[in-house]
Amino acid sequence: MKRSICALLSLLLLSLCGCGSILYREYGQVQPHSSTYYESGDRSVLRAESYQDVVNDLLLLISDHEEEGGIWFYPGEEGPDASQIAQQACQEVQLETPLGSYAVEYLTYTIDSTARNYVEIAVTIGYRRTASQVDGIIHATSISALYDLLKAAAAGGATELVVQLSYFEPGQQEELRDIVARVQQERQETVRDPWEVYFYPESGDAEIVEIILQKAEEQA
Repeated sequence: MKRSICALLSLLLLSLCGCGSILYREYGQVQPHSSTYYESGDRSVLRAESYQDVVNDLLLLISDHEEEGGIWFYPGEEGPDASQIAQQACQEVQLETPLGSYAVEYLTYTIDSTARNYVEIAVTIGYRRTASQVDGIIHATSISALYDLLKAAAAGGATELVVQLSYFEPGQQEELRDIVARVQQERQETVRDPWEVYFYPESGDAEIVEIILQKAEEQA
């Protein structure tokens, strides 16, 4: 009986180890997600316990197009300096993340270190894109969807198309430009100037692509 129980336990342990190796994944992509809203229910006040939490909270505020927000940072007993964390996080969000580099004009912050178990980071965000432009970003898995999306946008008289790609490599920029040129060539009877293509961020692995189909002066 004891041998049967031991054999059964061994099989269970082996199966659990196998499942663990299958389910384990590493993800390095920054997403606009926060660990939790603060317990008060105030959606403009977020909680952070690490540098990455601060980055994610900033992205969450931007995705909601909030102009102001508060982050309650809990550094622990010997945690990092909150001012340095805020500075680095703001720079990363504006310059290195797709959403920040596309939508944000500037980020400012103040630090309130009043004696308590958290540090309050008050953030002000200036935008160079409207809330409707941020909400209008289309999400696609790869550039293979761009051809149909661009054709539909042009046929519908859209002035711009903004797509966030789940998978995009720097070497694919020329491939993407070729798709844009091909769609425009197919509509050459209705367009005059080349469509403009911008990548966000400009360096690194750009994930947001902005295509200007019609300039402001042409709209006027």
